[in-house]
Amino acid sequence: MQKIIKEFSFKETNVKIISDEEKYFAIAFSEIEKQYLELEKYIKKNPLFQSSLEPLKLENSAPKIAKEMAKAGKIANVGPMAAVAGTIAEFAARKMFKAGAKIAVVENGGDIFAITKVPITIGIFAGEKLPALGFELNSKNTPLSICSSSSYLGHSFSFGKCNLATVFAKKGSVCDAFATALCNSVKKEEDIQPSLEKIKKIAGTKIEGALAVKHSKIGLIGKIPPLKKSEKKSVEGKITKSKDYTVDKGIFLDL
Repeated sequence: MQKIIKEFSFKETNVKIISDEEKYFAIAFSEIEKQYLELEKYIKKNPLFQSSLEPLKLENSAPKIAKEMAKAGKIANVGPMAAVAGTIAEFAARKMFKAGAKIAVVENGGDIFAITKVPITIGIFAGEKLPALGFELNSKNTPLSICSSSSYLGHSFSFGKCNLATVFAKKGSVCDAFATALCNSVKKEEDIQPSLEKIKKIAGTKIEGALAVKHSKIGLIGKIPPLKKSEKKSVEGKITKSKDYTVDKGIFLDL
């Protein structure tokens, strides 16, 4: 089965999508635009939704995407915007799958939601001192969200000093929110294991597993997809990033 990958930019959003047929890309692009515009409209009326670093309670009239993000933020004890990329990735991938896609993988600025009937490798690169790791996704372990947060890469604000925090979960909003929470908790190498245990205790079955990287130390907890070594060469071209940031760590589609 062919794997087609395309990039898509909308306002400040950079997205990579994998599918098995051309027709599914338009469906994903349309859903991403729709959700971002709906969220943008809501934020104009409720600016605190965008700026809050703490959970918020929303009114019943709030759009579905805002409610989803706020609910995840409450569980992970972070602001609702911590869940934006993972939530939108899930919305788009599920639209593709519902339309008939056998491969529906959406990577939104380093946060991924995947549904696939054929093996796909997701790579994580956490700096030169550690090998690039690969995780195999297939029909048995997807749908699955893989969201990452870094204190040193990207626009998101972080309270931590974590090279990379990655969470695996069945729900994109929850996955993204807990990736932020984990990243916030890791400031030194000794924080890795206690932070992993803390978020797993809070999240319970809402997340599958997680990993955290600080300098050359890496910690794992829970259930994660099968590990495999990923090729480092050409990693830089695969990582979705802002032009304002150098590439030294991130998540990528390892095709």
